[in-house]
Amino acid sequence: MDDVDSAELVTGLVVVSSRLTRALRRVIGNESELVTLRALGVVEQYQPVRVGHFAQGYLCSQPAATKVLARLEEAGYVLREASATDRRASQFSLTDAGRARLAENRSILAERMEPYFEALTPEDRLSVHRALGLVSQYLQDQHPVDAEEVQQDEAQAG
Repeated sequence: MDDVDSAELVTGLVVVSSRLTRALRRVIGNESELVTLRALGVVEQYQPVRVGHFAQGYLCSQPAATKVLARLEEAGYVLREASATDRRASQFSLTDAGRARLAENRSILAERMEPYFEALTPEDRLSVHRALGLVSQYLQDQHPVDAEEVQQDEAQAG
């Protein structure tokens, strides 16, 4: 096979992502743990992150984002600070406890999911590793929330 249609590729990624998400839910067995893990991951990715940007990354409304971030702050997982560009706005970053919780949950998930991938050949593992790197880099470069944030930063700086 010389090429794959981009629509077919995206469809495959969506299907695999959904299956992986369901597998992670079964492995972790606790929906609140997954909510916390997902929220901490969004903060980690965009920190320092404002409520509106967190809402976009977390795919929720701004009021829901405010509640999620308040719960994370109450648990000691995120630190709320005034935004450097707008003192009226708050921004959030992971605390040491938040980083530790995220690392612990990721470690548990990886440990429990590893048996699913042990049957892959070394070549297949390398192919999957390369594909993950490509997808990760693409999302980092092209993700709409990130692009919007860059535009906002440029507008504020200009």
